[in-house]
Amino acid sequence: MKNTILCFACALIGALPAGAASGNQSAQDQAFVNEAARGGKMEVELGQLATKNGSNADVKAFGSQMVKDHSRLNNELGLAAKSSGLTVPTELTPEQKNEYQNLSKVSGKNFDKQYSDLMVKDHSNDLAAFQKAGAITKDTQLKKAITSAIPVIEHHLQMAKSIVTKLNSQ
Repeated sequence: MKNTILCFACALIGALPAGAASGNQSAQDQAFVNEAARGGKMEVELGQLATKNGSNADVKAFGSQMVKDHSRLNNELGLAAKSSGLTVPTELTPEQKNEYQNLSKVSGKNFDKQYSDLMVKDHSNDLAAFQKAGAITKDTQLKKAITSAIPVIEHHLQMAKSIVTKLNSQ
């Protein structure tokens, strides 16, 4: 797993435009922005899917909240990144597209379970990534956007865990 992440990070660094890591821009900041922007976009798209394919009222409400909150967070992160000269990706990765496609074929209780489990996993990973990036980045604009996002991600994680607990008790 570490090798996969290392290879992914190296590939991202290698794909950066020449000079992208100079000044306030770092390869680590760009890699974080790539991951966070794509992850945020995925949260919005999956949230929209949850409002459509979910059968549980809590799952639907959570999906709607993901659309609202992650749209705002994506905008804030994007503005901070762009003001720092970083590139903000607008497309999902092929793996994310595949994950979305697989989940889009599920509905009802199966969707509720798969979606809520995925949201616990994703928000756990997101929280760790944001905390790490917040500690590492030297860019004040990016740090501000990261710091303001962390409590929202923590709240989403607690909401997702609560939904999983409710679904498992039914």
